[in-house]
Amino acid sequence: MVSKEKQSKTTIYSQLIQRGRIILVLIVLILVASQIVVSLLKKSSNEFLIEYNEVNAIQDFKLSLYQLLLQINIIEHTVNDNDEEFFKILIYNANDKLAECKKIITTSHDTEFLHNFDNKLSRIEHLSNNLFELESISETKKNEVISLLKNDITEGLNEIDAILIEIKEETIFYGEINDTVFRHSSITILILGIIIIIVIISGGLRFIKNFTQPIYELVETTELIAEGKRGLKVKSQYTQEFTLLSNSFNNMLESLERTTVSKGYLDSIINNMFDSLIVTDTSLKIQSINRSANKLLGKSLSDLLGKPIEEVVSKFKPIISSKLDEIENLYKQIELINKATGFINNGKEVVPALISCTPLIMEDGHIEGVIILGHDLRDKIKIEKKLDETRKKKQIYINEAQEKERLRIATDLHDGLGQMLTAIMYSSQEMQNLEIGQEEKRKALIQKIQNQTDAAIKESKNLAHDLIPILLKDFGLIPAINSLIEKANEMSKINFSFNSFDFNERIDSKLEKALYRICQESLNNIIKHSMAKNANYQIFKQDRLIVLVIDDDGCGFDINFENEINREGIGLIGMRERVLAFGGSFSLDSQLNSGTEIIIEIPC
Repeated sequence: MVSKEKQSKTTIYSQLIQRGRIILVLIVLILVASQIVVSLLKKSSNEFLIEYNEVNAIQDFKLSLYQLLLQINIIEHTVNDNDEEFFKILIYNANDKLAECKKIITTSHDTEFLHNFDNKLSRIEHLSNNLFELESISETKKNEVISLLKNDITEGLNEIDAILIEIKEETIFYGEINDTVFRHSSITILILGIIIIIVIISGGLRFIKNFTQPIYELVETTELIAEGKRGLKVKSQYTQEFTLLSNSFNNMLESLERTTVSKGYLDSIINNMFDSLIVTDTSLKIQSINRSANKLLGKSLSDLLGKPIEEVVSKFKPIISSKLDEIENLYKQIELINKATGFINNGKEVVPALISCTPLIMEDGHIEGVIILGHDLRDKIKIEKKLDETRKKKQIYINEAQEKERLRIATDLHDGLGQMLTAIMYSSQEMQNLEIGQEEKRKALIQKIQNQTDAAIKESKNLAHDLIPILLKDFGLIPAINSLIEKANEMSKINFSFNSFDFNERIDSKLEKALYRICQESLNNIIKHSMAKNANYQIFKQDRLIVLVIDDDGCGFDINFENEINREGIGLIGMRERVLAFGGSFSLDSQLNSGTEIIIEIPC
């Protein structure tokens, strides 16, 4: 018998190990496939980013050439005193953009044309010097020099268009690679996942089938014992595990047969109950109470013995109907007691409570009295009230933060873009008021309007970037935070640094936005309030956790978080609420004149 049980156990063990190995192999295959997909997508994404930077650099260089061409067209029709100086600035800007292109353009393109532009720009600079140095130059010679300048610049623009077409083709190529990798990887992972599900379901069904029979027999024996049949035993003819369970169950039955519960033991349980217990007779007169009821009602059993229950149950008045018998009337009173909402403490104060009432039915079926259980709700009501106040306070802080953000956007629109558009309107009105023949002023006003329009477009892009960061959407959290740090270093005298670790793939877009806004808000706080010289941002990605650490060496503040919130911490509330929304933790450590450190941990 033992040999058979051991053999059965060994068979079950081997089956579990075998299925576990199969599932483990399939999971390893999924992990390997996912890592391959991640590496391929990362490679193609990096190529995509390179092409994106190349396009930006070439477009900037192309724009600088267009500005040169535009200035030459202006010089062709009119001459101003500052034309030479402005033209030199444009040539210097074009050389600067060309240098950036040389740094960014990769060897996968024909970079020879960039080196040819050095000669073109030198030639353009030489021709422009001849144009401005010869004051008495003839109109024919002037037109000849301008024509050469236009030809050189136009030729350069055509070459730039050619390289842009080449980059666009490469971008399309990398996009197709991304689509192919994503499609094939999705199919592979889906097939592996379906196989794992099939293996788990089939193995689980077989495993359950092998154990249902002994479990059913155990349940059947338990139901017979519950019906009052004693002296039964559970069979122990199955596996070693069920033999152990059967023996334990049989030992429990034998122990129950030998053991009885003493009255003192039962009284101790009743007196140590957390809820209040009141026992009455069938006429609803109090016969017994436990220690919790004594404390809640403010009276001892000697004071309440024989008293009607309506003296301690709030808003309960017994209603006896002559049409009903004694038992039916009792159940009617029980229904009314269950609807009660509190107890009367010491005959005066009403204590809110959750009341449950049931008849006390003896073994022979007759009703001995009524059992009333009451759960004190005072602490619960206080906690709910405090939670409600806290919730309202947080909502006020959130509303204040929203109004503050709306005011900031309105101020930016009014002081920035609004002023620029007003200036454009004034310039347009001024041009409309010009008389016929004032062509020089008209051209100057057109140039002025163009410059103002460019500035307005740039300002609108900055506003749009503050509201919806394009870098975050296109390239993820790390490039977006890098951009924030670079702008902060340009805007302030504080030295900001940023380091990221183990961020090899994108995370949930909502979590990316939350972390980005947290970094954005903390940057604003450090610039406005910290008076720091240095600030550091570090973000770590672990298996199931993202950790963001922000510290500065500024003036710090009182570590009492609630006081800080009441004083000026609406931004801190917003940061904390964003973290809590994702089930994370927000830790703030600060001391006066010792800087501030924030540690944020969010499960991913």
